[in-house]
Amino acid sequence: METDEKHDISKYLEALRRAKTDNEKFAALLMIAKISKDSSSDVTLKKEILDAVGGKFFSRLLKTNKVPEDCPPNIYKCVALSVLSALCRDPEVAISSVLTDNVTSFNSIILERPNESDTETKQLVDSTYDCFNSLCQSEQGLECLLKSKSISTFCQTVISQCYSFEKAHDMICCLVSCFGPDAWNGCEQSYHAYVNFLGRQFLEDETLHKFDMCKTLVFLLSAAPNDKEETIEPPWIRPIVRGLDNVLRSKIGPSQREQALKLASVMVHVCGIYSIQPPYTHDFKLFLLTTHLCCVEVRMILEDSDLTLASNKGRLLSSCYTFLECVINHLTSGATIDIDDRQVMQLHCAMVGAFGAVINFLKRVSMDTSVQWNSIILATVRVLGAWLAEETSALREEIYDLIPFLVQISKMCIPPDKVVKKLTNSESEPLSSENKVNGDIKSVENVDNDMDSNQNRSDVAEDNLKVLQDKTDDITSDCSNMEINGQNELDDCNSKSCGNSDKSSNINGESDSASNDCSKEKVDKATVEPSNDLDVDLDSENADKLNKLNDEDLSKEVKEANDADFVRDSKYEKEVLSPEELQELHAKADILHFLLPALCHLTAEEDPRHILLQCGGLGVLDLYMWRQWERFIDQSNLRETLSSLVILCNIFLNLIIVEPALVQENPEFSHVFLLVVKGIHLIELDPDYLVLWSHMITLGLMLARALDKNIDEFLEINSVNRFFVSSIRFLSGAYTTKHKKRQTTLDIVDTYKYVWEQISQTWFLSMQAFVYCVSMYKDLSGIVLKTGWIPALLKILNDVKANSVAEETRSCFVMLLTEIAKVNRSAKSVIKEKGGMDLARTYKSSELQVALQAS
Repeated sequence: METDEKHDISKYLEALRRAKTDNEKFAALLMIAKISKDSSSDVTLKKEILDAVGGKFFSRLLKTNKVPEDCPPNIYKCVALSVLSALCRDPEVAISSVLTDNVTSFNSIILERPNESDTETKQLVDSTYDCFNSLCQSEQGLECLLKSKSISTFCQTVISQCYSFEKAHDMICCLVSCFGPDAWNGCEQSYHAYVNFLGRQFLEDETLHKFDMCKTLVFLLSAAPNDKEETIEPPWIRPIVRGLDNVLRSKIGPSQREQALKLASVMVHVCGIYSIQPPYTHDFKLFLLTTHLCCVEVRMILEDSDLTLASNKGRLLSSCYTFLECVINHLTSGATIDIDDRQVMQLHCAMVGAFGAVINFLKRVSMDTSVQWNSIILATVRVLGAWLAEETSALREEIYDLIPFLVQISKMCIPPDKVVKKLTNSESEPLSSENKVNGDIKSVENVDNDMDSNQNRSDVAEDNLKVLQDKTDDITSDCSNMEINGQNELDDCNSKSCGNSDKSSNINGESDSASNDCSKEKVDKATVEPSNDLDVDLDSENADKLNKLNDEDLSKEVKEANDADFVRDSKYEKEVLSPEELQELHAKADILHFLLPALCHLTAEEDPRHILLQCGGLGVLDLYMWRQWERFIDQSNLRETLSSLVILCNIFLNLIIVEPALVQENPEFSHVFLLVVKGIHLIELDPDYLVLWSHMITLGLMLARALDKNIDEFLEINSVNRFFVSSIRFLSGAYTTKHKKRQTTLDIVDTYKYVWEQISQTWFLSMQAFVYCVSMYKDLSGIVLKTGWIPALLKILNDVKANSVAEETRSCFVMLLTEIAKVNRSAKSVIKEKGGMDLARTYKSSELQVALQAS
């Protein structure tokens, strides 16, 4: 039978090839349509039929409206689509241009609205959907649908409730699954109209189908188009929120509540927490109810004795986490919500309970070696980071107990350097220890050969390689003994320098004010967007300079001690994760990024700071900072990287100010100073990096002040002097004169003014540290004189009205002039020549007068 069918098709195929008129070709095609509908012809024969008919003939059939008398109006279209739908079921045939070139015609056909008795048109539409399904079998076909904006047609079909609109909905879901938000490029209005239609249905439906619609809306909202700059609010917010309100206020079961909470989570993620508050709702009850329900779900899941329940309920748990993160951000930095004190206390108690469950869950995970690490554990650490960034007073003791585990998991999630990744991906043989010791491993952590290297840096790469390659080591260790030479990353919350108003004491202030200091201000877009003028070649050249390390000067004893530490850490990690699992962690999450704001708070408090230092946190922060600097050089995820580097600077500043003795005792600080000195030229004078520049200058000056006695052990003085020149550029560039109403006043330079709220504290702290460095470094006063800063500063101060200079600013400038005059005779002469004595009298500075009058 099959042979007969193939013979018949071949016969009509030959007739197609011999056809000289359209009528002859159509007659042969009509016979092929009847035979091929249920035929299982091979791919080659199907392609031959399409080639014989030709794309142009199919296009004419699909587009013409003129048909012979007494024939159905869609006879040509029906025959063409019958053949196409039958032949193009095979993916190899579906990519034919005959199909892809006619997508526009397909789009118009499915918009037809046949009546109940019009079976011909219904069959026509069904065949068209068969062609669409065939196109979806290949990447080329999907791209064709995307380019033809078929998704807009599908949306219109569903909204108009055309025939087989369910199939149109399935096609929308298929395209969104394949392309995500990009599926809506150029079709944003169709998206909003479609979701609004579904939202109204969700609001009006009173059956169990309402909860199936929850799933659909979650799916579509998760792939919302990238039209964030749209000023008009989406029309679908109100119906969806009203529908959610009705659901959550009703008596529903656990499965229905789960779907509703997932929808609430994606709503606040896409539209913001304001979408479930007035004016979209009558009051704040929906906001409070949803928050309480999320807290309850978190507790029910995490407090269960079976730890695997968290994985089984992973989607719900992640949705609750997302919602709670939005609530935390809103309560700490959003507009005031109109709820009474009792509701505030209830809300806080509910969240304390939920995060108590989070902390206890992570404690159980840390003690259970059989638990499989997965994305849920990482998501749990992330949401805890959001909580700790704003609230460190509640659950204080529980949080302190968890710090060693957070340090451990943070270390494991720090991505390896480029060399480790390359070796792992290429499956190359493990490097011998001799090769590693001789400096064959190069990374951005390495520094110029013209200076002595920090003793621990050469082995950081060894540490990572051992984690991945050394499978025979039997040495075990306790986490509390881990010493990691490394660096840390920053939160994408670019906070002001953590501190109080007293710039000379502590950048974080007292521990009881820690919750007000860090990560409460988002990064200004102007400070974090990548610079279009960035010279990538220059970055690569400088990166190469940083990639050279001289291991020859390292003592044998130090190497052996470091090797022992790294082997110990490596073994500890492999007891928890296999090398493959460790790589998967690196690929999935950079968990320390979310913990940085919390660490910024914790380093300002005595007890958690000591725990953090004892369990190796300083080394983790060091390693992480170098990894972030490597990402910055690569221009990788620049916005997040910049904010991370800023918070890292704040953390190290906290440690330097609160416990200055740490700087001399821990080589990590020397290594961080190395990064600052060698990398500062990559960001100076670039307005896009002004916030980071200010923080690195401040950190560098504070370290220069603390390390002045042994700085020559790991840096050449020329490198330090180049850093001081960059510091002068930053400090001298902040102020200028402004002429207004016949008087001259002191004003912030426009470039600085845009981000002054974020950098003002670091500028004042830098000025104070710079003044201290003037007397510590003999070359610094001469550098200041050569840059011309002193005459320019004196001119500004003499030109402006004294009362226009703030007391804090005046004090900084006068301190600088006084110190320069004390240590450098030439500078003193310049100050006197440029009106220094008059200035001292104007600003009532007896110290400056004495310094200028001294012989």
